[in-house]
Amino acid sequence: MLIVPALKAQTTQDISSGASRTIFDLLRTVPGVEVTPNMGGKSQQLVYVRDNRNMKGKISALIVVNGVIYDGDITMINPIDVAGISVLKDEGASAIYGSRGFGGVILIATKDGKGILPAEVNNYEKSAYQYFISKGTELKIIGYDGKTITTGVISKETDSTVMVRKKVIHKKSIQKVEMVMN
Repeated sequence: MLIVPALKAQTTQDISSGASRTIFDLLRTVPGVEVTPNMGGKSQQLVYVRDNRNMKGKISALIVVNGVIYDGDITMINPIDVAGISVLKDEGASAIYGSRGFGGVILIATKDGKGILPAEVNNYEKSAYQYFISKGTELKIIGYDGKTITTGVISKETDSTVMVRKKVIHKKSIQKVEMVMN
């Protein structure tokens, strides 16, 4: 039988005013939460929860959105869509989220999305290469050395190769394929 200790949680009071321009502005209003300054460039700001174990803010907080651990870019969360924020500290965070919760946990609940159509799920039985061929998707093909092998639309696939711009590429030499956004 698992006994979860009482959680030390703090919740923001009124976040519906719309005064926050970014999720970081919103998180700065939560007691016990510290957000690193924006240094510009591509470095992302970090969020720390101050508690007995993490006083110096060495380990960034785990972000959980609507009950799911969120590893993406939190700047993509619109502060207007946030219904509430709670902070779990100390043993309560670790009891629920294990070692990932050591630096504290920030629970973000978003507003109910009524009126929005549910996501459409499609099933595609062929290979991903065949899907990209059928859609005419421009791709960047990257090798195991991290360098781009080529960019373009795949015109043909066999069991062991793909053809892009009349260039035959062995699948074993491909580490990953990225879609090129126009």
